[in-house]
Amino acid sequence: MEHAKTGKTGTELTTLNDLESIFDEIDKDGINSQFEDLVKQLNTLAASPADNSLENIVKNSSLLLTKAFNNASEQLSKIRKQETDSFQTDAVDKVNNLLSNIAHINKEIKSADISNSPSLELLDQRNTMLDELSQYVDIQTSTKLVPVGAGRTVEELSVNLVSGDKTVNLINNDKYNQFSLTIDNTAQNPVSIQLKDSAGNLLKDTDGNSLVTNSDVTNGVFGGYLAILNDSGEYDARNAVAEDDTTIPPTPGSPAVAATTRGIGYYEKVLNQLATTFADMMNRANSTNPTTDPANPTVPNKPLFSADDGSGIITAANISISNEWNNATGSYITATKQEAAPGVDNSNLGDNILFMVDQFSKQQTFTTSPNDPVANTTLFTCSIDSFVSNISTTLGLDIETISRQDDTYNSTLSDIDTQRASISSVDVNEEGINMIMYNQALTASSRFMTTMDEAIDTIINKMGVH
Repeated sequence: MEHAKTGKTGTELTTLNDLESIFDEIDKDGINSQFEDLVKQLNTLAASPADNSLENIVKNSSLLLTKAFNNASEQLSKIRKQETDSFQTDAVDKVNNLLSNIAHINKEIKSADISNSPSLELLDQRNTMLDELSQYVDIQTSTKLVPVGAGRTVEELSVNLVSGDKTVNLINNDKYNQFSLTIDNTAQNPVSIQLKDSAGNLLKDTDGNSLVTNSDVTNGVFGGYLAILNDSGEYDARNAVAEDDTTIPPTPGSPAVAATTRGIGYYEKVLNQLATTFADMMNRANSTNPTTDPANPTVPNKPLFSADDGSGIITAANISISNEWNNATGSYITATKQEAAPGVDNSNLGDNILFMVDQFSKQQTFTTSPNDPVANTTLFTCSIDSFVSNISTTLGLDIETISRQDDTYNSTLSDIDTQRASISSVDVNEEGINMIMYNQALTASSRFMTTMDEAIDTIINKMGVH
């Protein structure tokens, strides 16, 4: 159990440390520094809004900002692929190899017991493998005596996957099962785990569903990978997810599902939300379309930013300068707005470029789903230009929390290993005393044999008849 806990926290910690470099405030080419540069260039443009060369500088700064978003999204995708590949090759394949080898050693130990041959080395090898296996999933071992004829019995070992009250057999003496992964990055849970027999057939329960699902593997290295690759923290609090990967919307008035681990999905979603909010803010500020309903504004008629894949949904991966702005030969940014529509805040009258600048530092509450009041979770209350800082702080706190857990689990595991060693391991002091005692006995025996040899030589060669 403790091995599994350290396996999970160690896996999560490694991935979160990789994510930290993306949101590092020290990075001079990051999103924050590009926000600062864009604000600086907009302030300069506000002084001479008709100067096309100054607007081109703003456009170039905006382009660099979109590239910073694109780069951060690409890095997140690379980390997701890296961790997915690592889950398969460094975890699942390794565990399957362990299961196969333990089953093989079980067979060898049983054969040795039947023939009354010593099998201590095989037992040591198996124990080492079981310790290693316990880092990946929660396991439970058991033995049973089986008759082998002539009134004799030998032990057979079984290894089970444990999940609450549920147990699933992984090894039954020389028979073993194997884990496999299903990867679908478009699904609610991109990575799913199953259990198959040694022939590759999926093991199912009595209802025909997969015998082992993600909910059965919540601890160990496997649990760490599943949390990092599938969980999205506060965004998961919106809906429950059924075993078949469909969502179960919360009932109005009922509490939302508790947030899960802030895995890669959380940082992908929060980065996309920043890109979407920023683009919408700038596009609406530049639009000259009037609206009579602030809650349902019209589509901006002079967008500064758009999705480069034509999807219409702006994310960190596809945010770009709009074709209209990119192809504009004259001034495109709306410098002033002379009229305000009924019900609209008049703060955008006058110098519209300075209004844009003000939006960067305006405090607002960011939530997981503004249009879903039933299950909406607050993320941050901050300004656009401090959003990345809040992400970085959240990530740092997650790393600190998991690091402390990892230290605690490793300390407990070390104590357990020390206690186990005190029972099963060799006492160095005792063995040292025994070696001295055996050495003295050997010396005494050698002297005795020398004395006997001298006595026999005297009797044979020196006691003859004169």
